[in-house]
Amino acid sequence: MAIDLSLQTRQSIARVRGCYPNARAALIPVLHLMQDELGHLSDESLAEAAHLLDLPLSHVFGVVTFYTMFRREKPARHRLHVCSNIGCVARCGYDAMEHVAKRLGIRPGQSTADGLFSLDEDDDMIGCEQGASLVAGSTRHRGLTREKLDRLLDELRDQPEPAGHGVEPIDAQAVFRPTPGEKIVTKNIGVPGIRKLATYRAQGGWVAFQKALAMRRQAIVDEVKASNLRGRGGAGFYTGMKWGFVPKDAQRVYLVCNADESEPGTFKDRVLIAGDPHLLVEGVAVAAYALGCTHAYIYVRGEMASEAKILQAAIDEVYADGLLGKAHASVTGPYALDITLHRGAGAYICGEETSLLDSLEGKRGWPRMKPPFPAARGLFGQPTIVNNVETLMNVPEIVSRGGAYFAKLGMGKSGGTRVLSVSGHINRPGVYELPMGIPFRQLIDEYCGGMLGGRKLKGIIPGGSSMPVLDASEIDVPIEFDALMTDSRIKDVETSPGAPFDMGGGKRLKTMAGSGGVVIFDETTDVVALCATIMRFYAHESCGQCTPCREGTAWLARVCSRLAEGEGRPGDVELLASIAHGIAGNTICPLGEAAAWPMLAFLTKFRADFAAKLEPGRTAP
Repeated sequence: MAIDLSLQTRQSIARVRGCYPNARAALIPVLHLMQDELGHLSDESLAEAAHLLDLPLSHVFGVVTFYTMFRREKPARHRLHVCSNIGCVARCGYDAMEHVAKRLGIRPGQSTADGLFSLDEDDDMIGCEQGASLVAGSTRHRGLTREKLDRLLDELRDQPEPAGHGVEPIDAQAVFRPTPGEKIVTKNIGVPGIRKLATYRAQGGWVAFQKALAMRRQAIVDEVKASNLRGRGGAGFYTGMKWGFVPKDAQRVYLVCNADESEPGTFKDRVLIAGDPHLLVEGVAVAAYALGCTHAYIYVRGEMASEAKILQAAIDEVYADGLLGKAHASVTGPYALDITLHRGAGAYICGEETSLLDSLEGKRGWPRMKPPFPAARGLFGQPTIVNNVETLMNVPEIVSRGGAYFAKLGMGKSGGTRVLSVSGHINRPGVYELPMGIPFRQLIDEYCGGMLGGRKLKGIIPGGSSMPVLDASEIDVPIEFDALMTDSRIKDVETSPGAPFDMGGGKRLKTMAGSGGVVIFDETTDVVALCATIMRFYAHESCGQCTPCREGTAWLARVCSRLAEGEGRPGDVELLASIAHGIAGNTICPLGEAAAWPMLAFLTKFRADFAAKLEPGRTAP
């Protein structure tokens, strides 16, 4: 039976189909359009999508069931979005998502049998200043204790369907924390009307693009190499070097902006997109020209629907102005660029670049084996560069002021500034753009206003939940890529007391800068419960392709959770270390390490806290 879709939706589907070189790649955007109109994706909806795109029904079904944002059942009366950010969990003292899930008897992505409630995640950023937060309809409720949360759920049961759904867009100016010093990617946040092209141009926007068109492409790549710009998405790889891997004789090159910001504890890219969308569009345009790319894609995390609308409005404005879609004179000949915004559909694994590429191609987001690397064979089988939001937003400044200027701003072999998302037990959580080499102690005391309530620091997650944790004795180290991996003041992560973890070739694991998500927790924190929250996240987000990750993360979540709940068994601490050690280095993508490394680091730095859970009455030092 054919689905009765509106003319507007069918026209949008036809328009979306033209943004991709094959029909399959348009599948996820088409499913979003259909779900937006119909409310859910029934069997008939899947058959219609398969028909419209000439795809096997089995493929459509496989994609829909892989991504958590696609609903197979009629939406609930109250669609709840609970903040699951670990900074919020640390600050609130309890896991609101777990509490709601247990209270309703469902997991994230599910609905109650009576159709009253569905449960999804949200990232509320600095809402954690006021306690746990939850969005019901278009209303955000903040400062929720367990008791307040229970009362709210009871009140919602008797209320009619709320007027409107969806999470309100982030107020970037409220989240961004202005500080003295040089600013590059946050320089326009707070400028009235900055989301409009005319305002952005008045601030010097699109001058870098015009300068780039007058440069040879290799000259731009050389400037980016000289700048020591390193990837801000997690790996910290040198951007110019990465660009240099594209074959010189490539006939078609793709640039993909990775805006799938899903790393727990990280929320900078969301703020950057909402706070200065045109800077990202220009950054993509300059980088695309340097790479010889004529069609770039921006892959936005599915849950960031409001921010995606802000970014799409900016892209539309730039098209209307003729900066995109029309040929411009350049020293290399006429150059025209198209940019397509592509929303994901709820899968942390798609933050990994090859999983993201598979998702862009309309498939399940499964990591690919390397080699070949994307720069040689990536999107649609062509050479592809994948760069993070913050990374690309630095590129116009590098072109405008030169690589040497940018390199001088940094520290060592890391150029520029660093944007940090800071949350947890500090007085001023938020997003900061700071000098590359400041230490954690200065970050806490000088910029974040000190520890909440004057309590003592217990530990720091330095770069998103996948990075090994630091204890309070390790906070005088610079927040810089190389320092966090090599500084002798940071203890080696161990597989058991006295046995350092070997990353290969005798290299020791300390920690990494990651995605810049800094979560600070104090002496009141139940470290085992915090660790269990992280392990449950990775168990849920494993794509299931690799057995060590699929089975191992589930075991880590189960064992760590039972310890946290006071139901641990003798040998559980050693079992956690053994499982984590068995996962690390044995998976296709880094999600295995994303769970294993923090687990081993928590055991290394806070082993007494885990042991205390096995001995009633004992408290960890």
